[in-house]
Amino acid sequence: MKEAELLNLKIDSLLNNEAYSDALEILENQKIKFLKSPKKDFYLLDGIASGFIDVGCESSNEEIIEIGLSLFAQYREELKKYISEDRFEYCIGNAQQGLFETKVEKNLNYFPKLEIVKDLLFPSKESFLKAFKKINLQTLKNSDLNILTNLGNNLSNSGRIVESLQLYDTVLLSNKKFPHAILAKANRLFRLQSQTNIKITIFLLIKTYSLYDLIKNENSFPQNCRSDIKLAMQICISKLKNENYDIDSLDFKKEEELNKIEYLNHSPKIRFYLDNFLSLSEHGLYCKCNGAKYDDLMIGYSGFITKSDKVVHLEQLLNRVKSEFSLAREMFYEYKTQELEDNLHYETFGKSGTLYGTKAEKLRTSFRICFGILDKIAEGICYLFEIQKGKNENVYFESFWKKERNLQKLCQRWEKLNSIKNIHLTALYSIACDLNKKNGEFGFYKEWRNQLEHGVFSLTTTQEELDLISGSLFGECVLESDFAIKAKHLLQLTRAAIFSYTFCVRQEMSGEIENNGRP
Repeated sequence: MKEAELLNLKIDSLLNNEAYSDALEILENQKIKFLKSPKKDFYLLDGIASGFIDVGCESSNEEIIEIGLSLFAQYREELKKYISEDRFEYCIGNAQQGLFETKVEKNLNYFPKLEIVKDLLFPSKESFLKAFKKINLQTLKNSDLNILTNLGNNLSNSGRIVESLQLYDTVLLSNKKFPHAILAKANRLFRLQSQTNIKITIFLLIKTYSLYDLIKNENSFPQNCRSDIKLAMQICISKLKNENYDIDSLDFKKEEELNKIEYLNHSPKIRFYLDNFLSLSEHGLYCKCNGAKYDDLMIGYSGFITKSDKVVHLEQLLNRVKSEFSLAREMFYEYKTQELEDNLHYETFGKSGTLYGTKAEKLRTSFRICFGILDKIAEGICYLFEIQKGKNENVYFESFWKKERNLQKLCQRWEKLNSIKNIHLTALYSIACDLNKKNGEFGFYKEWRNQLEHGVFSLTTTQEELDLISGSLFGECVLESDFAIKAKHLLQLTRAAIFSYTFCVRQEMSGEIENNGRP
């Protein structure tokens, strides 16, 4: 293990100086040494394979990445005895992500359409999500911060802006100086207005600039990255000057303190929504001040003008979606913060830990509502892009993308959706892939929802009862603590989908929404 640690330090130092050839030579020698050794050091192999991946990713060399990937594949079973599963999946995800990025660099006409997500981004996302599922978000380790940051970068590539910001914020809450999360968040905020057409604010510019300022001299970033940081800072300065703000006269610390005071003046419920990434405020994506108090997400703008019936109908659908989400998150909030009792008697047998009553039903209902919201978003996408639906077809968010008309011919739906250049449509498809029952990492959420709706789905506080009930004719049984974590995650996924739906429609219908004095 000691030798592996020394190798990692040496490779990191060479990469920081962009000495790719030197790093590659060391790795090749270590690989030969490992293969010839009768006693295999699999900790060292982990360092060698991940080193190849890191060198290949930073030098944009697919062949070098493939060397590392093949070593992980060849010694998969042996490595899993020495390194954790989340570490293994993280390395595979890095390799797949690197292969994707090198392909992108060679494609001048690149746009992340649905097919690209399915073929190139899905493999890396799948590995990162496997690693993510092993993480305890309450006690993050340093290695966990890398997983969360790289997962955020992957989701960002698919247009999943809201979730990527959530992941970066989660990392920075644990370690506010983690450089890669700071850079990733700054880059995401830098492009936020251009990709979503949200209202640009002075604080958005200040926040972006201040994040870059924290890492402008970070030695672990290659020179070209540091140059990009300084260029982005100059663009922020220029935009602030256009608004009559001088960057040298701004007191970043004071601005943050004022925002914190405003945040503390929010009601406990508003703070809960902001802290748990359940807010539908555009300003709340990057700040928790007074501007984040109201969930003002809408397709148009306050007082906007349109002659399009389609815009009106899509905004009405968004109203319905927001209304249902408001109920779902409020039920979750009440479950988490209030002691809820009813006057019903529930017969218990022995040391039963099964949960009954209002408190448990609020949690269960909060989870169940989310899929109804997602299905309505799918209906909105069909209406927006005039997707033909089959007779009596029920549109389900996680599966409608490739609906077949018959066994002979695939519906033109996929071809039409795949031809559309709208990054937020790509984001919705990516979320749907995660929830697909066949191969999605969170496909079991839909199975749980179906059992909640139509079967007997129990929540318990004891492992004994979990072992007793699970697999019985009475259906699934899940620990309350585990279900509560999954319910919050599903609410966050649903919130992200609501944002992506809004941004998707806003981009497609921008010509039908007249700017009525919007800043």
